[in-house]
Amino acid sequence: MIRFTVKQLLAKEAAETLGHLIYVVRDADLVFYVGQSRRDVLTRFGEHMQKPSRLGQLIQLNEPASDNWSVDFYALADCAAFVRQKSLFALQEWQHFDMDMAEQAMIQAMRPVLNRDFNEKPTPLPAGYLGHAALFLPKPTTATSAMLSTAVSPTTSPQDRIWLNRMSLQGWVHETAGNRTFWRHASGKTLTEAEMAAYRLAGKLPKI
Repeated sequence: MIRFTVKQLLAKEAAETLGHLIYVVRDADLVFYVGQSRRDVLTRFGEHMQKPSRLGQLIQLNEPASDNWSVDFYALADCAAFVRQKSLFALQEWQHFDMDMAEQAMIQAMRPVLNRDFNEKPTPLPAGYLGHAALFLPKPTTATSAMLSTAVSPTTSPQDRIWLNRMSLQGWVHETAGNRTFWRHASGKTLTEAEMAAYRLAGKLPKI
């Protein structure tokens, strides 16, 4: 696997990617898109930006922050860990798969924001990113609605509800990405549930 930033690709600074068939666009652990190309993955990525596709729109809407997003290029052998191995005999190793199988397996494992096919539960685009309306993505859950509907019990105290409202007004949102649940501020700062617990207990807001 080789990795470049979006900025490097747009500036045509990427090295040769011959033999790499699958590409994954991500921002740290958040995966936006998994794709493939039987021709040249660099050319295929460029096509996303020219039309632009949903991926291209997401990148353009989030400039200049998206300049630093990663684009990982996978050779077929790099995808083996994602593809379920099948065998007629218990001790027989099975490693025969094609790029379609690899792409499907990686989509199912990574749950990208934008992929629709083979993606039963796409990861929601967090509130800190632009493009929900333009790309017809679900509206992000706010701190108040998320906590009142899931993490907060119907018996939540009035004081806790006041704290949640203050958090929302200050720009904090409660998000879930994969198996991770955390708080994100409009400035980009994030805190885990554990880090936020002391503030919540004291009824105070984190400093920005």
